[in-house]
Amino acid sequence: MFIFKLLLKNAFRHKLRTALTLFGLVVALAAFGLLRTIVGAWYAGVEGSSSTRLVTRSAISLTFPLPLNYAQRIKAVDGVTGISWSNWFGGVYVTERNFFPQFAIEPASYLALYPEYRLSADERLAFMRDRQGAVVGR
Repeated sequence: MFIFKLLLKNAFRHKLRTALTLFGLVVALAAFGLLRTIVGAWYAGVEGSSSTRLVTRSAISLTFPLPLNYAQRIKAVDGVTGISWSNWFGGVYVTERNFFPQFAIEPASYLALYPEYRLSADERLAFMRDRQGAVVGR
């Protein structure tokens, strides 16, 4: 008990020094938290992806697809076990504020490459039969 009383007495003996020390601690903790958040966000994409999957796209933009004959060239590369393609389009629902990413895909090969899309057999079959179907998740 004596130690805490002594600490409090001496802490408020030099109020500016105490305030600056506390400010320094707050800045250090905030900087650490911010940097850890940035590093975590940087690696989040890598941690959530597959190490056996490689995405190839046009160097110009996501909206410009690769020529379809590239599919056979890519499939001929050693180690490639499957290919699929997707085409992004900038559709919106009712207004532009309701934007969400939409990709036109070839369902059978795409779902084979993305096993993390967990669909039951019935859902998978219904999606493959409906040309206007969509997979929506959380």
